[in-house]
Amino acid sequence: MESEARTRLGVVDCGTNTFTLHIADAADGRWQSVFKQRRFVRLGQDSFRSGRLSPLRMRRGLDVLDSFGQTARNYGVDYFRALGCSALRDAANGVDFVQAAQQRGWNIEVVDGASEAEWIHLGVKDTLGHLDLAGDSALTVDIGGGSVELIHWSQEAILGRWSLDLGVARLTDWIKPKDPLSQQDMASIRSVIDGALAPVKAAVAKDHPRWMVGTSGAFNTLRTMEDSKAPWNSPRQADGFNVEALKARCDALAATSKEDMHSIGGMHPDRVPYMGVACVVIGHLLEQFPHVERVYRSRHTLAEGVLVDGAARAQFAETLREAGWWSLEDIHLSH
Repeated sequence: MESEARTRLGVVDCGTNTFTLHIADAADGRWQSVFKQRRFVRLGQDSFRSGRLSPLRMRRGLDVLDSFGQTARNYGVDYFRALGCSALRDAANGVDFVQAAQQRGWNIEVVDGASEAEWIHLGVKDTLGHLDLAGDSALTVDIGGGSVELIHWSQEAILGRWSLDLGVARLTDWIKPKDPLSQQDMASIRSVIDGALAPVKAAVAKDHPRWMVGTSGAFNTLRTMEDSKAPWNSPRQADGFNVEALKARCDALAATSKEDMHSIGGMHPDRVPYMGVACVVIGHLLEQFPHVERVYRSRHTLAEGVLVDGAARAQFAETLREAGWWSLEDIHLSH
């Protein structure tokens, strides 16, 4: 993209487990990635039972935001947007974190589950242009720390969207599973999933999804375990799983101890604490949607959906500001 024609955008996704910074150049309604970084914060750790974010996790999150702010200055970001999701929605002191971040120059929008699902859909769909659903419908599955977003969609429209309290950190806080997960732990997780999933299954009964598109650290890890070259595939295109191999791998990992997971190739150590629970969730979703014939992994999620929307507005600064984007010149980020 020509430098004089582009607008440099930055998005921060303050997730329950990870904070993500994605910087991209926007021009002619399209965006091109410049820099992306994920930092493990675990903002929501132990918060779903207590109802409060811990001071330690909040300090960690604020430190990461300081680092992101310095990176944004170094990259010359023109407009910024920062969003917070499940952990900040649910914690009684989530507003305290938002206010502390604001004192450091960050305007964090805490979005509801429906809006989160919309952004995720925009991001995921951006990676599926090379695929033809051929009249079938798809189910996007975004597994977060606090919630799981499900979007049922066809090539033409969103058919349904749900934000379910099934995030891996939330399930871990609720169930307090053993290491490795016991059969009772797995049964408890499946029972919770079944209760939350009932309205989704009823809604998709007239048009069963035959495609599933997974987006999360767990899906990325599973894809790397299937193909060691997967991290070097284009992030702009979703890539596919062998469905039977995926089911078998989820079953095996669900019964694997955290110590043993650390020795598995392709397993990032920061994914280990919740990987077993994530595999139970993925495996059970595949069982509950038996018409699914194809499963893909997309590396785009909420931040990329926000970039899709921002790129469409970037030609006119006033439209960016109306949508909630702000300039680094407006607010002095702390050093």
